[in-house]
Amino acid sequence: MLVRPIEPSDEDAYRAILEATSADDRYCRFFHFVDHFDPEEVHRFVETRADMIGMIAFDGAVPMGAAHAALLDDKTAELAIVVASGARHLGVGTACLDALIARLKERGFRRLIACALRENSPFEHLAQHAGFHVETSDGAALRWVLALTAEPEPAS
Repeated sequence: MLVRPIEPSDEDAYRAILEATSADDRYCRFFHFVDHFDPEEVHRFVETRADMIGMIAFDGAVPMGAAHAALLDDKTAELAIVVASGARHLGVGTACLDALIARLKERGFRRLIACALRENSPFEHLAQHAGFHVETSDGAALRWVLALTAEPEPAS
């Protein structure tokens, strides 16, 4: 498996990953039902942007998954991750997340957060394995947090 930074030329590969997910997967990823993928929205996740870092995983030429970090400020990023249904339980999510975390650490980020629906058990498993903890719970959603550094946050 190859995990590398996502590029604008990966638009078709990223769309293929999204299309290789179930309706339930899409609901958990986007927090609403998605039955088609707007080309502009797909493009937004592969374009080079100052406010986002993206990684994509391939097995040969087959796209398997992707992870993105929206850069919220100079210390905190928010995770979004998607794995094609046929690539589940192969370590794709872990590999994408590990590569993304490495990039964030290189750039000095201190926290990675993720919002996930309670019923998103695949994400819960991935988050717990990676060391995230639940920071807050709001009805159907959980806010997971991962410290990217062992240093304590400075007092505000």
